[in-house]
Amino acid sequence: MSPTARRGRPAAALAALALAAAVLSPTAAAADAPPPALTSPANSAATWAAAQLKDGSNASGDQGLTADIVLALASTGTGGRVAAKATDWLAAHTGDYVDRGTPGKVFAGGAAKLALVAAVEHRDPTDFGGHDLVATLLGRLQDSGRFTDDLPTGDMSNQFTQSLAVLALQRTGKLPSAAVDFLARSRCADGGYPLTFRADPAKCSSHTDSTGLAVQALLGAGRPADAAPGLDWLEKHQNADGGFSDNGFGTAPGNTNTTALDVQALTAGGRTATAAKGLAWLISRQVRCDGAEADRGAVGYQEPKADGSALRATAQAVPALAGKSLDRIDGRNAADGLEPVDCSPGTTTGGTGDPGTGGTDGGATHGGTHSGGATGGPATGGSTGGGTGTEPSTGPTPTTGSTPPAGPGTDSGGADSGGSGPSGGGPAQTTTGGSGGLAATGTPALSLAGAAAALTVAGAVTVLAVRRRRTA
Repeated sequence: MSPTARRGRPAAALAALALAAAVLSPTAAAADAPPPALTSPANSAATWAAAQLKDGSNASGDQGLTADIVLALASTGTGGRVAAKATDWLAAHTGDYVDRGTPGKVFAGGAAKLALVAAVEHRDPTDFGGHDLVATLLGRLQDSGRFTDDLPTGDMSNQFTQSLAVLALQRTGKLPSAAVDFLARSRCADGGYPLTFRADPAKCSSHTDSTGLAVQALLGAGRPADAAPGLDWLEKHQNADGGFSDNGFGTAPGNTNTTALDVQALTAGGRTATAAKGLAWLISRQVRCDGAEADRGAVGYQEPKADGSALRATAQAVPALAGKSLDRIDGRNAADGLEPVDCSPGTTTGGTGDPGTGGTDGGATHGGTHSGGATGGPATGGSTGGGTGTEPSTGPTPTTGSTPPAGPGTDSGGADSGGSGPSGGGPAQTTTGGSGGLAATGTPALSLAGAAAALTVAGAVTVLAVRRRRTA
């Protein structure tokens, strides 16, 4: 045999080894393939958010964030049992949220948000935790049509207060036309809606978050003509990548909370192309199947990661992912259980039980408590910080590209713990696989079998090559 032929034998053996490994090892063959997408981004996000609730009922004492999670679950039609438990918790803490620790006083934004949750969950807003939220709101309606606060710190009401009150009262059938008229008149000359109300029209400054919320309220109240200029304004202010920035920060990059509100408005207003771009941006900020199993489904504030700001961002992103504006969410027929986070057709990861407090949740074990911080005070009505969602905070302006810091709890639409900034939380959730099966190790059995088969073929090829060299 020629030297060339001898050199070809090992080369042939290596080629056969490579081919066997590629054919028989799915892991090797799919190494460069993109990770499978979540089957349902909205339901996966709702399931992740529900798993972060302390005692399965609240976001570590944060009423506004807990309310957001209830609305999120209702928008997906899943987690009805969790939503009911969280709504019970909100009812039990209504006084703490509405009077902000001063009995007899009224935080109108908090009353409006709880009234909206009560209506969505088909509870009685006139007797929610022993409070008549409808009467409370109507008692704060001024002759101008504006809802105001009555707090020791003064009136901190703004567009979020007004829009949430309109959304809530519209569902009760007791929405005064004056309240909608005031909301419509607040529109700035450029078509957008402001966060704070100015006596001088020349000082009106359109705000992305406030415009998204105001448009939803106007559409819900049957005022599409007043909503149309706001929709036009939103389309002009969408970022090239599809997201929306809180323009209270000037050149800040897009964030989930702002984008979600505006996608909800655009969807409700029939601006499908712009809404689709925003929806794609939101999905790109979701932890997908290549992320840690415990994080899958979470939506990050600006990046796809389950950090301290993710719970608020996720809760406020879910209705947008589900294609539901705030005036169309209805929790009446929600399924009791949560939908498993599904990464591949026909398989599931985890169970559909209610989130626990460190115990077993339908096959998925959740450890520790999660996001939510101390409840803050009323808003100051200035520029928003830390992301806004349905409750803009007046925290410090975040650095471009960074996770926003938690504000001092001075939210204007719900007075929660710093907008969508980090909200504290406990250790990461851990998952040990579905019920009744072996604990997952992260390596599919088929991949292991393929690797073993590849090694077997490789060994046979090598032995054959050695024998032929000896014979030669």
